[in-house]
Amino acid sequence: MRTKDQYTQAFIDNDPREFHLRPTFDIAYTNWWQNARRDGGFRLTQKGCLHCVDRLQLEYYEISIEEVDASGRFLLDLDRYIKTPYYIRDIKKRSRTIMLFDKKTHFALTMYNGDFQKFINAHKV
Repeated sequence: MRTKDQYTQAFIDNDPREFHLRPTFDIAYTNWWQNARRDGGFRLTQKGCLHCVDRLQLEYYEISIEEVDASGRFLLDLDRYIKTPYYIRDIKKRSRTIMLFDKKTHFALTMYNGDFQKFINAHKV
């Protein structure tokens, strides 16, 4: 399993811009991760998501989470059990989705029919 440090460094190393235009590790880390703690979750900020999608052109999978109560408990569970970068997109309170940057995590969620609570409960065991 990769760490946030490893993901951050890989995102910097694969930035198509010239070397001197890339952000430093510390700036990238604080700008791209929602939780700046080293042991915090893998939720990206909007800047981090845009870097992954626009600059790195990473493949992502989007799942609706409108039916999910996006409480603090839900966000903590996501941080605890999703071990790859993800972004929660909330479009003007009309549409809420999660963008996953990992095929295996997306596949696991589809096995639970997109039911995040079942997915989380299965990983708690």
